[in-house]
Amino acid sequence: MNPFARLDEYLNAALPAALGGAVTYTRGAQQIPVADAVVGRTVFSSNQQGAARVEFGDRDYLIPVASLTALGEPTAGDRITDVVNGVELTFQVQKPGTGEPAWRYSDPGRTTYRIHTKRVGS
Repeated sequence: MNPFARLDEYLNAALPAALGGAVTYTRGAQQIPVADAVVGRTVFSSNQQGAARVEFGDRDYLIPVASLTALGEPTAGDRITDVVNGVELTFQVQKPGTGEPAWRYSDPGRTTYRIHTKRVGS
C-alpha cells in the first residue's frame, strides 16, 4: 500500500474521532443515530452572465458510509438533526442547485459521504 493511501485511511479514522459529533439521520419514519458526523462546508458560487456573483452553502456533513448502511446512499429530502450551540436544528439533504449532486464521496476509498444540506427548521 502506498503512503498516501495509508495517510488517507488514517485521516478518515482520526477526523471523526477528533471532530465528530452526534446527529440523527432521518428518512421517512426511520431514524439512525450517527455518533461521528463531522460538520463541514462547501462554498458554491453562481456566476450568471451580467449578474453579481453569489456565493452560498449552508452545511455539509461528513458521515462514514458504515453509519448509514441500513438506509443505503443519502437521498435528497432526508433530514439531519443536530444540536448547534444548545439549539436543536434540522437540515435537509438537497442538491445545491449548481449541478452538484446532494452528496458525493469525500475520499478516494469511498468510506465517507459528504452530504450537502440546507437548514429547514429548529
